[in-house]
Amino acid sequence: MLPANLFSIAEQEQVQQLIQKFNNQQLQWLAGYLTGLQHSNQQLLQLINRIPVPQESLASEPLPATDPVTVLFGSKSGNSKKIAKNLHDKLIARGFTAVLQDMNQYQGAKLKEEKWLFVVVSTHGEGDPPPAAEDLHSFVHNRKAPLMKETQYAVLALGDRSYASYCKTGKDFDARFNALQATRLIDCMEADVDYEETADAWTEAVLSRLQDKFGAGAPKPAATNGHAAVVNGTVAKPAVAYTRKNPFKATVLEKIQLNGRGSAKETYHVELSLEGSGLSYQPGDTVGIWVENEPTLVNGLLSYRKWDPHTIIIRKDTPVAVGDFLLKNAELTTVSGSFLNAYLPYISDPADAHALKGILTDKQELSAYVFGKDIWDVLQQFPAQISVEDFCQIVLPLQPRLYSIASSFKAHPDEVHLTVGRVQYQHRTRLHRGVASNFVSDFLEVGSEVPVFIETNESFRLPENGSTHVIMVGPGTGIAPFRAFVEERAEEGSGGKNWLFFGDQHFTTDFLYQTEWQRFIKQGNLQKMNTAFSRDTRQKVYVQHRMQQHSSELYRWLEEGAHFYVCGDAKRMAKDVKQSLINIVQQEGGKDEAAAAEYVKQLVKTGRYQEDTY
Repeated sequence: MLPANLFSIAEQEQVQQLIQKFNNQQLQWLAGYLTGLQHSNQQLLQLINRIPVPQESLASEPLPATDPVTVLFGSKSGNSKKIAKNLHDKLIARGFTAVLQDMNQYQGAKLKEEKWLFVVVSTHGEGDPPPAAEDLHSFVHNRKAPLMKETQYAVLALGDRSYASYCKTGKDFDARFNALQATRLIDCMEADVDYEETADAWTEAVLSRLQDKFGAGAPKPAATNGHAAVVNGTVAKPAVAYTRKNPFKATVLEKIQLNGRGSAKETYHVELSLEGSGLSYQPGDTVGIWVENEPTLVNGLLSYRKWDPHTIIIRKDTPVAVGDFLLKNAELTTVSGSFLNAYLPYISDPADAHALKGILTDKQELSAYVFGKDIWDVLQQFPAQISVEDFCQIVLPLQPRLYSIASSFKAHPDEVHLTVGRVQYQHRTRLHRGVASNFVSDFLEVGSEVPVFIETNESFRLPENGSTHVIMVGPGTGIAPFRAFVEERAEEGSGGKNWLFFGDQHFTTDFLYQTEWQRFIKQGNLQKMNTAFSRDTRQKVYVQHRMQQHSSELYRWLEEGAHFYVCGDAKRMAKDVKQSLINIVQQEGGKDEAAAAEYVKQLVKTGRYQEDTY
């Protein structure tokens, strides 16, 4: 916290003299930086208001002195933060006093003091708030939540349309603020995984309404001459930005199966070239790959429904053959609540329709139902009178698959490495196969190309202080980001200790990256490693059991400030690991269960407990 007497009058005058020497770009950055430091310090905010804002960024009329605008974000992967920061920076550039805050650090009691409040928040899983938003979400739904009669607000809800509870957290906040008598400045907007266009529209709508409220005209855009930049007499080509919508075609440099002969698993280490893309990443980020559905699945579905693959449908004003659409554009291997809701009206049997309605109204039952099923399963279990045109209209668009990056960019410049486990299993009479993992396993070869993009994950980051110890728990392919973590710390020469917990089925066939871990241990870059091979012992042993066996030392590391990371299965493993950690804190710290749970909760709030789960 900044002290209330941060600057004396004389010091304020000195700072004022100093900032007169800064250029416009420096002033804009400084204003944004200071507003982000402390929301509640009115003396600091008064000082910020004295910082001159670059004239080319201001509205044609000066904005009156106002209460600060608060921009709140609740993020898991970092998208909400990115959008919120963009709004914050634009507010600063237009002369507003703006404050950017993480929900994780925000005190709910301040809501009654807010005059202008803008919220960007994602939804986690089937309608749950992301960890960073849990406390504030709970607070606003509590009877103790204050009235917000003086607050004007707007909410941008981020979500994934493949879930039935699409954008629920954002809609919850919007509805609750309204119930607490706050005034909605603009309607809540909902953004799918391709959120950029909606986010930009929401940001501009917020800025426009704000300036209308303040009576200021639209800001003048920075002057440009409309010509390309010239460098050393040569016209500079604008850099190509490779994104989800414009992926980079990466060449496969290496593909190695990590499991030994006789393993029940197939896990591949894949190295892709990013040379010439301009793409880079940090440990903890993910890489997205675009693939097509398997022809056998598409052909089987067409045959089952007796649909002609050559039938032409119109999608986004473009004619396309049904067979091509299902192959390249339809989400067929994942069943979502959203699809089931859209499919329900076509079911002809009242008993079937009633049964599906019951599934859709129970979140736990829905989660259990969709697990392991694909769209063909639904069509078989709940026959419907639906045309191929209507089916193609309601099926969700095929999405890229995201994989935790298994490499450090510093250790492997212009490369990105993945750890991909083949997903295939028998369900009733058919073999179900993961769309991306089987594409990697069966079709991706050295020299071939695959469309990729980088997705940042600011909620899964190494400590800024390299001397901080880290504890990593990553069974199976959850090991991927921790290979990146250890490589990065080795490249940087970080002084902090690294402790890895890894688990899989068998030591002889499933010890992923075994020789690399041995090398890291020998070089002193990995201080401790504990393994759990569940099928090698009569009683199954998992990573959480190894944690418990080393509870005293693990707790000591936490007390010394260590950061704790978990990557892998969200349904069981991550929950078991967190509960084991609570048990360890209770046992080693001499705390009761509630105090131990609060201890771990504070680790989450301060960024010392981070998850990358799926």
